[in-house]
Amino acid sequence: MDSVGFADVQSEDELYDFDMDMDPPNWQQLVSREVLMGLKPYEIKRQEVINELFYTERAHVRTLKVLHNVFYQRTNAALWPYFCSHRYMLKLTVSKCDFLGFLTQFSGSAEEKLKNATATFCSNQPFALEVIKSRQKKDSRFQTFVQDAESNPLCRRLQLKDIIPTEMQRLTKYPLLLDNIAKYTELPEEKEKVKKAADHCRQVLNHVNQAVKESENKQFTPSTWHLHKSR
Repeated sequence: MDSVGFADVQSEDELYDFDMDMDPPNWQQLVSREVLMGLKPYEIKRQEVINELFYTERAHVRTLKVLHNVFYQRTNAALWPYFCSHRYMLKLTVSKCDFLGFLTQFSGSAEEKLKNATATFCSNQPFALEVIKSRQKKDSRFQTFVQDAESNPLCRRLQLKDIIPTEMQRLTKYPLLLDNIAKYTELPEEKEKVKKAADHCRQVLNHVNQAVKESENKQFTPSTWHLHKSR
């Protein structure tokens, strides 16, 4: 039941066909009437939140794939540092293909990797967006590249400046979703696992927020990228 409504994320074509504007699919239509009638009210509520978690996670995977395939792979080496860590985050996100697998991403060594990758990416965001904006004004070829990439149907009318912040936005959602799942989890051992995952999510979020704050306090300019990259 934990995986109901979460489609296989390995197919790139499926991800590109995925409509992020739609509401999460009704998981109750994917199970038999007999199964549905045997569920308790809290189990139905729990499955609804799990369904939302995986559906929105799939949307996030798609966004990272668009960032990678439409922008990163087509840009020149001078801009690669601004997209650093997103490839690793994509690998981490795609690996969350079941509920228990999702929870393990927020503990132990996986948590540290997620902390470091997300902190690097998110703390670079303000600087990267400023550099991209500045270069668009000065470099007509780059401006044309960005406009061409943003016109790609895969972007769904989103601009690069809208796509880059999605990792930080997604990070804030995890604790809320996991808290809701824990609320409707009856088995004590499983409930404790979900609550711990939610706590670890908050630790990751706090770590990233601190990294972003420190980065903003440095007040970088485009000419100081090499210093920022080496810190």
